[in-house]
Amino acid sequence: MGQNERDFADWLAARCRRLEGADGSGSIPIGDDMGAIAVSSSQILVSSDLMLDGVHFDSSKHRFEMIGRKAVASNLSDCAAMAVRPRGVVVSLAMPKSSTIDDAKAIIDGVVGICDEFECALIGGDTTGWKQGLVIDVAVIAEPYPGIEPIRRSGARVGDGVFVTGKLGGSIHGRHMTFTPRVKESQRIAMALGERLHAMMDISDGLGIDLDRMTQASKQGATLERSAILKIASDELNAGESSANAIIDHVLSDGEDYELLIAADTDDDVAKELGLIRVGVITDGEGLKLKSDDGRLSRIEPTGWQHF
Repeated sequence: MGQNERDFADWLAARCRRLEGADGSGSIPIGDDMGAIAVSSSQILVSSDLMLDGVHFDSSKHRFEMIGRKAVASNLSDCAAMAVRPRGVVVSLAMPKSSTIDDAKAIIDGVVGICDEFECALIGGDTTGWKQGLVIDVAVIAEPYPGIEPIRRSGARVGDGVFVTGKLGGSIHGRHMTFTPRVKESQRIAMALGERLHAMMDISDGLGIDLDRMTQASKQGATLERSAILKIASDELNAGESSANAIIDHVLSDGEDYELLIAADTDDDVAKELGLIRVGVITDGEGLKLKSDDGRLSRIEPTGWQHF
């Protein structure tokens, strides 16, 4: 990157907040060959996301702070999906040769900003230069909250309501870079619903394909309500699409909404108190269906972001 890497390493170590154990021991911040965090649980959860310039962000349009924030936010959304507490992240950067130290610092500022927001420490990573575009790889380390088992996507039961935590579709118009991972909401939902919360995941690739993944993992099917799908369409969709069918297609297939998708045995009053919106029901059998206002059922082909 054309400047002293030691200066960057020293800046990075000073920029990152230490996450100490309750007794002040057991944590190793950036500066050694490995980082460490002190956790109280015997169960550790790990997830990672790889983000590429031109695929997940556009460095010619998006600020580096925003790019760094999104890279971590997507991992924190995985923590929200399982209702677990994020504790530390490891961030590796492959910077274009044309990049500067200030570019790398801006990315880290975005990383540390969202880490601080969710009381999660940056504990390590790597930085290198190469001839291609910017690549960011983030791994997150998490632990269960006391009294809450990690919520998996495979527990949906026939009769469960299908709920989401917010509006969907049209994220490419800006929300895909500015979304807030539902970490705090997921803890509140898990505590309130307890054993009535049967399955949960985040909507990263699209409602259709992610619900299909949940139902396949649970060996069930699902029926979505057409009227409910129209109600959860984002403002961007309602402003840009005049056709109801087009809006529904976008709600089902647009990715990077990062809201939560939930299967739970609860009534609408409780769901409303928790900020949940019912969009359908888990059914016996396989596949996804859309129910029109007159009760007719049509098959939904699960579409969304395909990684391969």
